[in-house]
Amino acid sequence: MALLRWELKKIWRPGLLLAIAFIGAVFSQSRTGFYLEYFSTSNDRGGTQVQLASGWLETYGNTIEPEERPGLDAQLAELEAEFAGQVTQIPGTAEAGITDYESYGAWEKAYNDRARAEERTEEDSSLYWSIYYDTNLNMVESLLQFMQEYDSLAGGGSALDWGGGISEDSPAHQASVRRIEQAEAEGVYGFLPSTVINNTDEFFHYFAIWCAFSGVLLISPTLVRDGLHRTRAMQWTSRRGRRVLNVQMGAALLSGLLLTLLNCAVYLGPFLATGALRFRDCPLVSVWPGTHPWFDWTYGQYLLALLGLTVVLSLAACGFTVVLSQFSRSYVAMLLKAIPLIVVLCWGLVPWVMMGAGRFSNRLVRLAGLPGAEFVCGVLAALAALGLCGWTCLRQRRQELMG
Repeated sequence: MALLRWELKKIWRPGLLLAIAFIGAVFSQSRTGFYLEYFSTSNDRGGTQVQLASGWLETYGNTIEPEERPGLDAQLAELEAEFAGQVTQIPGTAEAGITDYESYGAWEKAYNDRARAEERTEEDSSLYWSIYYDTNLNMVESLLQFMQEYDSLAGGGSALDWGGGISEDSPAHQASVRRIEQAEAEGVYGFLPSTVINNTDEFFHYFAIWCAFSGVLLISPTLVRDGLHRTRAMQWTSRRGRRVLNVQMGAALLSGLLLTLLNCAVYLGPFLATGALRFRDCPLVSVWPGTHPWFDWTYGQYLLALLGLTVVLSLAACGFTVVLSQFSRSYVAMLLKAIPLIVVLCWGLVPWVMMGAGRFSNRLVRLAGLPGAEFVCGVLAALAALGLCGWTCLRQRRQELMG
């Protein structure tokens, strides 16, 4: 245990941790932080979907059953009345003949016709954007869209009608058709906004990239430093002998897991602060159009699946890194190995596994035609890394016996 603590102390060096923290802050601002704003209650279409769904949680629970559908008509009437009150406060609407949502629809059609004919004036554009930003127009149109989709599915329509399945040139086409038919046979009454699903997917995609990248940065110097300071010979002549490497690799893998937990505390805090967990019991199959899930998960189960996949990929990254560190005689040599590893992980393996994981949009599933292939690939990568670690330790012990 004392040896393990010593090896962990060698890995967790303050200077290196500060450098990782600085890079992580920059990465958060440019990547993961970008997708957090879409969980807000802003006035764009995604924000209004979240607002509507949040209200439905309190009113209907996790789904809107057919007998509860009339409540949406009453809500629409309230929103249209609110729109009518707001639009009268905007200068120029009375002259344009806009007094309610119906008259706005007629004006918008004429506005678009003038735009196509290149006859639109600056006054038209100014009025259009004033109505867009100063009324609940997005809320009304989002609700109308949801009601149309709901009524279509309840009336025997299907996501296949608008191309919700995977294209026919993919081996996963038939599986996607069967999945949609199976989900719709059970009834689609969920209202989890597609913007929440998509931005959760993007957030965890970049979060997994950062976890893998930061793991490589932390572990890379681990065994190189021992070689440079000529400590390996002293370790080999100690009571533990060359089996010290077992503890060193264990310390590296444990450090990778601890770093992943630390990243979770830092990055998932702002994510959870968006209120995403209020949708935890909502089914992933939703009325809102979007890429279909392969499995009957709730949003909370989906989050756990993405988090587990992130941990598995981080473990794989740390395992590959510590093996490369063992076979590097200098920092330059390790850098020359780490750069290709980062490219393979952060621009290859991690994006292919994480992007659209568990959904139709995942590229691995589209190529293999096997739902869940991305999770199998992540586990196989981790097992391969652990296998290389075990092989390296065994090789070291055999060298000792042969000596």
